[in-house]
Amino acid sequence: MSAPVFESRRPSPGRLIGFVLLLATVSWGLGAFAAWPWTGADPRSAVIRVAFKHVAAFEHEAATRSKEELEKLPRHMRPQNPERSRTGRRVDTVLSIALDGRVVLEKRYSPGGFRHDGPTFGYEEILVRPGGHRLEAALADAQAERAEDQGRRRWEMSQQIEIGAGRALLLEFSEDSGLRLR
Repeated sequence: MSAPVFESRRPSPGRLIGFVLLLATVSWGLGAFAAWPWTGADPRSAVIRVAFKHVAAFEHEAATRSKEELEKLPRHMRPQNPERSRTGRRVDTVLSIALDGRVVLEKRYSPGGFRHDGPTFGYEEILVRPGGHRLEAALADAQAERAEDQGRRRWEMSQQIEIGAGRALLLEFSEDSGLRLR
């Protein structure tokens, strides 16, 4: 009976040299690209960044879950107030930004989630020329079925701003404080 023959698992010298050359080439390429400066925007311009998370109204008068349905949910998933127990599709959110009386952004955002019942998220960057501007912004539900929701589901802001070259202003939204600049 002869002993079993095991093949060598060591890579050949040619393979080792090839790997070292590949590693050196990739490292040199990364170092060469890192030496070139890259700017995302023109340093002579300014940016207004808009970020929001908004929970829009329901598209129709949403069905409220029954007490039996709520009891079937695990304790940590049960809503704390009756308003949160409603289900259904939420309406789209409309964002409008005007600078010096000229509309620079008007966009519609869909709610998140598989059934479109989650919050709406948005992030935009608007390049502007440095200096003084009149900024007007509005965030609203695309349609509010009930008349009492129409006034309550719209947030507006109008403000004189001064923005320097290479600077960025953040326009953010909160359900409590509405639209505000930072």
